[in-house]
Amino acid sequence: MLLLDTSFLVEFERELASRRHGPATVLLTGRRSMPVAISIVTLGEFAEGFLDPVALNEFVSPFRVVQLSRMIAWRTALIQTSMTHRLGENDAWIAGTAIAYGATLVGRERAFSRVPRLDYLTF
Repeated sequence: MLLLDTSFLVEFERELASRRHGPATVLLTGRRSMPVAISIVTLGEFAEGFLDPVALNEFVSPFRVVQLSRMIAWRTALIQTSMTHRLGENDAWIAGTAIAYGATLVGRERAFSRVPRLDYLTF
């Protein structure tokens, strides 16, 4: 499963709005057979760029929205306690979600590359 970070969604939205095939579109097209999801935390961050909740829901409708769980909370806590420089809280929850689901996290945040056992793909 691919878990898309907010940085990916922002780029993907820009590409769609400008009707161009950039790196986000190419990545999704090349992995069409893989399930794609976003964290509820990613949805919250991404929602900040929308004035219309209907437009937001239409944009994210192709993606499964993963809710938080006790397992994700545990993974997030392990990430934060294992790192000398903690992640921002939202990034920690997103990384914890990816690890809990064995997903590949896709984004452009450098901090994710420091997370042990996180399968992280920059685009």
